[in-house]
Amino acid sequence: MKLFNNFLKIFFVFFIFLLPFHALLITTLKCRFWIDTNLIRFWKEIFVIILLLITFVDLHLKKKKISELLKWNYLVWLTITFIISSLFFIGFPYLEFKVSNFLWFKYDVFFLFCMIIWIYLNFIKDNFKLMLYTIFIAWFTSLVIFLPWYLSWDISSVSDIFWYSNKVSTYSANSCISFAQNVNWQHRFQWTFGWPITFSIFLVVFYIIYIWFILKKEIKNNYIKLLFIVIPSLFVLPSIFFSYSKTSILGLIFWASIFAYLSAKFVFKKSLKKWQMYYIYWFLLFCLIWLVVAKRDLFLHPEAILNRFENLIRSLEMFRYNPIWYGLWIAGPASQIWRSIESLWNWQIMAQSTSAIAVFLPENWYVQILLEQWIFGFSIFVSLFLIIWFTLFKIVKNKKDYFSIGIFSSFVSICFMALFCHAFEDAGTVYPLFMIYGAYIVQSIKIND
Repeated sequence: MKLFNNFLKIFFVFFIFLLPFHALLITTLKCRFWIDTNLIRFWKEIFVIILLLITFVDLHLKKKKISELLKWNYLVWLTITFIISSLFFIGFPYLEFKVSNFLWFKYDVFFLFCMIIWIYLNFIKDNFKLMLYTIFIAWFTSLVIFLPWYLSWDISSVSDIFWYSNKVSTYSANSCISFAQNVNWQHRFQWTFGWPITFSIFLVVFYIIYIWFILKKEIKNNYIKLLFIVIPSLFVLPSIFFSYSKTSILGLIFWASIFAYLSAKFVFKKSLKKWQMYYIYWFLLFCLIWLVVAKRDLFLHPEAILNRFENLIRSLEMFRYNPIWYGLWIAGPASQIWRSIESLWNWQIMAQSTSAIAVFLPENWYVQILLEQWIFGFSIFVSLFLIIWFTLFKIVKNKKDYFSIGIFSSFVSICFMALFCHAFEDAGTVYPLFMIYGAYIVQSIKIND
């Protein structure tokens, strides 16, 4: 048993550490060593399935009954219901069930599998800090390597070593990704990810958790604690800025506002005055305005803003033409697997035939779920996230510490960012993030006792 636990720990660390490097690994294997990656690119999902099977075996050996596991557990009930709903909608609108249909299923559901695993697998409860340390080491050490590289503007050298495409702002499925995306002649930093927005979302949510993990940690020397915050921030914050993602900047400001409010309410309730809170909010507002003005050509370029509004309008038109459902392939990142990024804006809306409707990106995760799974799936999804929201907030009220506030505010921030992009798209972000939520919930409220 000890040998198995050691193997599981190595397996677990390997999985967590490699998640943010998925795009880099697949690009290097495919474009430098010419290895067929059609199956290799699903290594993450294979790991999740293996961990899911280990969880089932572990529960079976402990003779846990399904009725005992699910009793009064609304979080797990809603998760399972949404998974079943997603399975039901896989074949629509053509009622064709193929193996490739599960490509779309994995985007909507697999991060929820991660949460279920981390709720019920007891091994995780004993290794929660190990999971956090692995994530923090992965993003910090790689930023130390790649950020100076990006700032040197030596894109060609990255292409020579890792075989990234040296053509910025190009992407098509199963081809070499670029090291940076180009907007208004500015290279948007995307690190080891395939897209600057997914990269910046990853940084925002884990930076939130890291900061409040350090604040909670007992370090006698406050200067050392400050160094643990300042040094990583010198790499993380410029990286978020150089991704030139409006969504991530807004998410960062949104999180800071929530943290300031919750810290005042639960941690500094007596010492922090109302007038001090006003100063904090004005400072945050000033930072946001300064960022926007400093790079107004990137953050305020009208094409991107108008495209987002157009996406939502088109989505509502599609829902009006067919208010029942389209299936899991019509909207969102999975619909673009075999399409180039340049073809995303070719709209084709026809009320007479669902077969004539083009797949596209609504750039709003909730609208995506609405189009794919009708009001039924949308209601389950929103209800599930509200349950997670209230559960994490309940933990904040009970613990009243930095780390619980950090976990809660990271969840609220990614939900906020999902209003403007497909924030739950990238496995490197949502798999470890929902592992953290599952493990933290089960640690805090004993959900599976």
